[in-house]
Amino acid sequence: MQDFVAHTSRWRTALIIAGSISFVGCGVWMAGLVGPVPASRRAGPIMLEFWGWLTIVFFGICAILGAKAWWINAERLRINKSGIFWTGWCDQTIPWSEITNVTEWRYKSNRHFILHLRDPSRFPGKGLAGLAGRANRVLTGGDVGISLVGTDRKFDEAMSAIEMFRPNQ
Repeated sequence: MQDFVAHTSRWRTALIIAGSISFVGCGVWMAGLVGPVPASRRAGPIMLEFWGWLTIVFFGICAILGAKAWWINAERLRINKSGIFWTGWCDQTIPWSEITNVTEWRYKSNRHFILHLRDPSRFPGKGLAGLAGRANRVLTGGDVGISLVGTDRKFDEAMSAIEMFRPNQ
């Protein structure tokens, strides 16, 4: 059995970067950095300016992280007989013995698989994924949410690999 490996997809990551830059442009417009703050019946100028700056910061970070992923072009996810290794979460493989369940979570057209861990404190998240860990637990009911957005593999392929490598429990 060959390991399931997902690498960064350069063209998908380029689309993410382009979308992020477009939203930064919208934020620049909303914040009034290229003319007056636009008028809105729903929100006042202060609120539009606030949302503009929030858009600039959030999508600016997304563009920077996307560019970093595009240049590094590395392995992002590995599923094998040892467990699941996702570079977005921690620097170690989460062994199957620590994974109590794997579920699917959907939001619009995005599908994620969620790892439910026996002891989440043994595998602390790093970076933005680690910061969003608590919100992820509330939203999905699991401990580690993994998305294949920006990779060269598909969700169904990853789920098939999980079914193939996961020991019967």
